[in-house]
Amino acid sequence: MTGTISSDPTLARRKHWLNFILITALLLTLTTAAYLRLVGVNWDEDQHMHPDERFLSLVQVAISPVDKAGEYFDTESSSLNPANRGYTFFVYGTLPIFIVRYIGEALGQTDYHAITILGRQLAAIFDVVTVLLVYAIGKRLYNRWAGLLSAVFYALAVLPIQLSHFATVDTISNTFAALTVYAGVWALTRPVDRRADHHHSTNLNSDKIRRLAYDLSPYLLFGVALGAAAASKINTVVLALILPLVEGMRYLEMAPDERQHAVLPIARNLILAAALSFVTFRIGQPYAFNGPGFFNFGINPVWWTGMQSLRVQASGTVDFPPALQWARRSITFSGKNLITWGLGWPLGIFAGLAYAAMGVLIFRKIDLRRHLPLWVFTGLHFMWQSVSWVRSMRYQFLIYPLLALMAGWGLTRLCSTRRNIKLGRLE
Repeated sequence: MTGTISSDPTLARRKHWLNFILITALLLTLTTAAYLRLVGVNWDEDQHMHPDERFLSLVQVAISPVDKAGEYFDTESSSLNPANRGYTFFVYGTLPIFIVRYIGEALGQTDYHAITILGRQLAAIFDVVTVLLVYAIGKRLYNRWAGLLSAVFYALAVLPIQLSHFATVDTISNTFAALTVYAGVWALTRPVDRRADHHHSTNLNSDKIRRLAYDLSPYLLFGVALGAAAASKINTVVLALILPLVEGMRYLEMAPDERQHAVLPIARNLILAAALSFVTFRIGQPYAFNGPGFFNFGINPVWWTGMQSLRVQASGTVDFPPALQWARRSITFSGKNLITWGLGWPLGIFAGLAYAAMGVLIFRKIDLRRHLPLWVFTGLHFMWQSVSWVRSMRYQFLIYPLLALMAGWGLTRLCSTRRNIKLGRLE
């Protein structure tokens, strides 16, 4: 019977057309996302009206590629260190400005105006990659249609389109953040490979290497992506919380006799991801450390002083003029702006309802493994930014892909429920 169904030409054609529709819809989504992010790239007509962007452009013009690889980690003399070019208060991630500067060098676009336009174009391109990653996350975690709808929602969300027009670090850091989430979801959903335990291979060493590579791949990717995200924007380091949540869920779903053998592999996975994220951060944000060599891990006091100064400015405890606008802002200010202006009312409301519906399923212990890690992280991050002194909707940007993901899941769930109700009535 199974062979007959699988060879049914009608079903084969239907599967073919569904795949064609999906691929076409995804390509249209990516094309639309690219257009919305790249249109009007010179929106200020070379007036450099965005203050953060203007500062970063000045820094990117001032720095220059190093002549030797050894100079890269030499904090005191590196030509890539903003502090060595007069910008001692530099609290942004350096990985994005290195990317822009080196690409600008290759294209011959390193003057003040040209590097700003290049930075905006790269910001847009990175965010289109994020759209694709949202699809990949949704497909792996739920199904391909949830992935497609999630990608559509993120592609059309307001704030990502706006931030893609600024040559800042936001969209670049969010791409690495989305890659981190994908790696976490990969670790969460991959099946446990037990074949090697029962297969008497004549080449046992090769089999062990294959199995180890299979087990470690998502954690290697998680570590690299997290380190790159933190080297782009330091507050993305909170994404590290996802992996313990993932490993916790995997542990709780194991049979009691399997748990005692899982503790060491889980510890290994977490330590490996943490170590690799540190190495990647060391490479992407080299001047957070003293140098001059890679293995000189002492914290650079200039960088640390800048970070502490930024923390105080954002706390509301000092009389810092740009921070006065946050006085007497309610705890709902960030969320209200996220729904109204960041996502737009339709998507904002639907994402909120989907988040609530997911919470109900978690409470009822339905599909707990797939829902809980990202649901918990999204809620904690949202609350953290809602109670912080600076309640900017831009500071919630990290969870925009996750909110789009939940909206995509919610719509596919709703459609599936309605279809089941109709079938029940027919029966």
